[in-house]
This record gives sequence, C-alpha cells and structure tokens, in this order.
Amino acid sequence: MKEAIETTGAPKPSGPYSQAIQSGDFIFVSGQDGASGGATIAAQTAACLENINNILAAKGAGLEDIVHVTCHISELNEATAAEFNRVYAEYFKEVVTKPARITTGSQLLGAKVEITAIAAVS
Repeated sequence: MKEAIETTGAPKPSGPYSQAIQSGDFIFVSGQDGASGGATIAAQTAACLENINNILAAKGAGLEDIVHVTCHISELNEATAAEFNRVYAEYFKEVVTKPARITTGSQLLGAKVEITAIAAVS
C-alpha cells in the first residue's frame, strides 16, 4: 500500500508526480530543486534540504530518518562540491548516522542543485 504525501511546506510538483510517497516503513521524496532558494549553490542546497525536511515533517519524520540521498549538482567541481558539502553538513550535524549518498554532475533546468531522499520510518 502506498500513500502520497503533500505539504504546503515545499513547492508543488511541476509535473505528474507526488512530492513524496510513503510505502510501508519508507518515504520516497521526489527530487527537490533549489531554484526557489536563490542564486548560489549554498542557498539552493539549503532550499532543497528545507523542502525535504518539510515533506518528511508532514508524516512526523525528519532528516534523522533519511537512509539514502541522491544529489545532482549542475556545475560539479571542487569549489561547488565544497560549498555544497559545507551546507549539507550543517543540516546533518545533529544526525548521528549520516545517510548513504551519491552526488553526481547533472544538467538541471533552472537550478544548481536537486536532491531526492529515502527515509525509513516506523
């Protein structure tokens, strides 16, 4: 059984998909881009993670419940990776067991960062 998760705490999907789906003990959060957060990689990373946190909060979960994250960065180089990691680390500083993660360079339309997450809840 699966249930769509919707919240006003994150942008509405721009296409035919849900903000997130809960299936059993897992929440699958759709890609959240940072375009609404500002022009810098730091601001967009923060916007993505705020959106993800707000979506999870709609089901009583949070960043500490995330088990896997996929990150797409439009201009992946040492400088942007360092700035991305600085902001990312701030959001997960209180999380004892950090989520598994993959970060790739991607072509994104109108954004510098997009992040998707899987959370385990019970």
